Amino acid sequence: MSKKGKKGKKGEDNDESTTQIMRFYNRKIQSLGVAQNKIFVQAVAQAIENQEHLTTLHIIEEIGPNAIRGIFEALMDLNYKHLANIWLVKAGLGLNNNEGVKYLANYIQKAQNTKVLDLTENEITPQGCIHLGYALSPAFKVPLQELILDFNYIGCEGMKELSKGLEMNTTIRKLSLNYCRLDLESVKYIQDILSFVDCDLRYLFLEGNYLRNQGVYQLFRALETNEWLEELNIANNQFGESEDVPLIEKICEVLTKNNSIQVYDFRGNALYDDSAKKFLECIKMYKTVCRLEVPIEIQNAILEEIKKVTKKRKRRKNKKKKSKKKKKAKK
Repeated sequence: MSKKGKKGKKGEDNDESTTQIMRFYNRKIQSLGVAQNKIFVQAVAQAIENQEHLTTLHIIEEIGPNAIRGIFEALMDLNYKHLANIWLVKAGLGLNNNEGVKYLANYIQKAQNTKVLDLTENEITPQGCIHLGYALSPAFKVPLQELILDFNYIGCEGMKELSKGLEMNTTIRKLSLNYCRLDLESVKYIQDILSFVDCDLRYLFLEGNYLRNQGVYQLFRALETNEWLEELNIANNQFGESEDVPLIEKICEVLTKNNSIQVYDFRGNALYDDSAKKFLECIKMYKTVCRLEVPIEIQNAILEEIKKVTKKRKRRKNKKKKSKKKKKAKK
C-alpha cells in the first residue's frame, strides 16, 4: 500500500491488507459482542487516508481483554504483518487472569513483526509473563527491540517466565522492568539474559525494585563480562554500604573493567560520601562512563566533581559483535 506517486517496496505494491482491517474487525467484534474501539478505528482510518500501513498502535486507557481480543484476533484472521510498534498503557491486559496478554501474545508470535512493545501499568502477573515468554521464544523469530513492562506485578516467577523467551534473544536492545516487584531471586534470570553470548541488550532499567545488596552484587557479577550493555538504571533498589556484602568494591570493579556501560543510575539508594568518592576515583581513571547518577544527599562538592569529570565525555555506540555459536557464556 504505497503513497500516491511513490513506488512501494518490492512485494508490497499490491498489498491491500490495511484496507481490509475494518471488514475483519467488524466481523470479529460482532461475533464477540463488543463495541468498536474508537482509538483503533481512528488509527486504521488515518493509515488508510495517508495510504500507509498500520505500523503503530497507541492506546492509553483501559479497554479490557475483550476489546484486546477483538483487535488482535481480527488482525490474526487477516494475517496482518505490518503492526510493528504496540503501546498499550493502562489498557487492562492483566484483567481476568491476563486474558488480554494471551490474545496479544498470540498475535505477536503469528505476525512475527513486533519491534516495540510497551505494556506499562497493565496489572500483568506471572501468568501473563508465561504468554509473553512463549511468544518471544527463538522459535517464533519475533524481531523485538524494545520491551517495556514498567509498573506490573511480575516478581520472581514472572521474571523466570520472561527469561525463557529472552535468554537466547538476539534482537532486544531495551528491557525496562521498573517497579515490577523484582527481588534477589529474580536476578539469576536477568543474569541468564545478560550471559547469552549473542545478547544485544543495550539498555536495562530496573528502578524501584527490591534487589537490595545481595541482588545488586549478583547483577554486577554478570556485568563483569558483559560487553554490550550501555545504560543501567538501578535507582531506588534499597541497596547501599554493607559490611556483609562487598558491594561497593564489586561496583568499583565493574566501573574499572567494563568497557561498554556508559551510564549508571544509583539514585535513591543508601550510598554516602565515601562510596561516591570511590566511584569518582574510578571514573577519573577509566573514561568509559559519561554519566553517573548518585543520591542527591551526597556532599555537593562530590556531586559537582562527578559532573565536571563526565561533562565533556560523549556517548558512543557499541558495535555489535559478530554472531557466535548459540551457547551461554560462563558465569
